[in-house]
Amino acid sequence: MATPPTRLCPEEVRAELLRLRQGPALGHPGAVTTLSVPLKTLLLARTPTLSHTASETTRLVAALRRAIDALTPHERHYAAADFNLLGEHSWPTLTERQESLARVLGCSAKTVRRHAGQALDTLALLISDGSYVTETLAPASAAPATGTAPDDETSQFFGITTSSRVDVICSALPVTDRPRQHPSDPLYARYAGFADLDALFYVRVHLAQRFPAATIRDFHPGEYYNAEPDSLIILGAPDRNSAYAEFGPHLPYRFTPPPDPAITFSDGQEIRLAPLWAPEGELLADLSVITRLTLDQGTTVVLIGGCLTLGVLGAAKCLLNGERGRRNTAYLDTAASGGDLVAVTTTRKVGGITGTPDLATTEPLLLLTRDPAGNFTTRLDNTARYTIGQPTQNRYHAGQCAPGPGWRA
Repeated sequence: MATPPTRLCPEEVRAELLRLRQGPALGHPGAVTTLSVPLKTLLLARTPTLSHTASETTRLVAALRRAIDALTPHERHYAAADFNLLGEHSWPTLTERQESLARVLGCSAKTVRRHAGQALDTLALLISDGSYVTETLAPASAAPATGTAPDDETSQFFGITTSSRVDVICSALPVTDRPRQHPSDPLYARYAGFADLDALFYVRVHLAQRFPAATIRDFHPGEYYNAEPDSLIILGAPDRNSAYAEFGPHLPYRFTPPPDPAITFSDGQEIRLAPLWAPEGELLADLSVITRLTLDQGTTVVLIGGCLTLGVLGAAKCLLNGERGRRNTAYLDTAASGGDLVAVTTTRKVGGITGTPDLATTEPLLLLTRDPAGNFTTRLDNTARYTIGQPTQNRYHAGQCAPGPGWRA
């Protein structure tokens, strides 16, 4: 790539980076729009190859990530935390991010600030002279530099590309059931307050494997702030995840929480599906609910739900379990023509092993998509195979749910 005519000295670049790393930094990609025109021009000339449809903001963020990746591993760690690119240190202010890193490293925040300042000096120099562009990048940027990730089916379903920002909001335990949650507790553990931990770890690990260059962060419902991610993934159910509950008015179903967990679809007549239990009280099967919505600004929202934690884990596996997950996401994306959808399927547990639904082999119990008018309409209704023996008045018939504001068909 030819060297752009714009020239900035390291001091000028450093002054702008100092301002950029304040607040949420790259956790709120729109922050790059405040950069000066000369620096934008310099960065845009050094953007890795992206889809031709990528916005200027996306290209600027990708260029900054590319420069950060060119730092040594030691300095890269401090810079990535400063610019809010590390999920485990994702906080809305620079001070909180540096203090979080200091706790993990077992040093003072002053030490972190000193190393971060040195990393910022190096980053400003790299951006100023552009020498890093011709060098081999660090492993963190080893993914193919294309606008679409290598795993096309998963990428298409979740709206994730190689440089996307992905936020995961996991369900929470009731306040009374959250031990070790105060930072002053000697046994403090941030994840002790999360409910669907198995699903959270499953989603994080598999997304990191498939999109190694994407920024993936996880949140407790109470600590999430809207950073306008490319993809927002919400785990659990409304009763244990307030972020899920916020979408309730725009969905064609509702959950009934324990002790009588169920999911209900209604339109005059209704169907109520509930987990299956053995006579001895053992859980045999749960309902897994997959919902995809697209916000007007382009964010893809995927709700991975279930009546109980088994259903949530089953929904996660349905979408991300190797080749079967790719088949399932391709199946759903084709059925919905790339649009909004709701799919309900069954997840069973046998011998302590959680099954993975295969939608290409066994169709969902229910599949709803948006029609041209913007309403949810039933495309598949296979609930008879699950509701055998239930009263016929509980059967769900093809119906519609009016869309809420902010959605597009």
